[in-house]
Amino acid sequence: MQELQPLIASLPPNAAAILDQQLRRKAVSQGETLVDQGDPAKDEILLLCGTAAAHISDPDGRQVCTALYAGPQIVTPQIARAKDGRSLVTIEVLTAGTIARIDADVLQDQMVADPDIRAWGNAALHRELVARGARDWALAALPAKDRLAWFRQDYPRAEARFPHHLIAAFLGMTPVTLSRARHSTR
Repeated sequence: MQELQPLIASLPPNAAAILDQQLRRKAVSQGETLVDQGDPAKDEILLLCGTAAAHISDPDGRQVCTALYAGPQIVTPQIARAKDGRSLVTIEVLTAGTIARIDADVLQDQMVADPDIRAWGNAALHRELVARGARDWALAALPAKDRLAWFRQDYPRAEARFPHHLIAAFLGMTPVTLSRARHSTR
């Protein structure tokens, strides 16, 4: 349970133990796909260590990065990354690590049964909504250089952990534009 601790620190020990018993841990390799766009999406995923990214692909194979994850982190909740039980995104492991999965329905049942787990789950969803709102605002309102400044503030150390082409896509710019923004802020 030690690798899980940073993600469940707000839970009392009995609620943490209940949640821990439901989680299925798995080592993941670089390049492994956790969920494919269009496939059934029924699990909540916790990235215990390693890095991963979510992206959406269009019919021509172009990809847009929608999320960057660095463990320990809760991956975007299933309700926010799926529609009609199907994943809206592909989530790919960037560096080897460990994940934990729990069936979304099982977690929902636990949230109904235990107010501490309910508060924990709602807090995770709230964090995701706030992060999404901040990114949407940055993409719509800020020029490239300011988007990079926002990214550096909200995602400290991520610039060193993620490939720059993914950061560029996440920030809604080309890799060349990101490179120019990086050089202008040195």
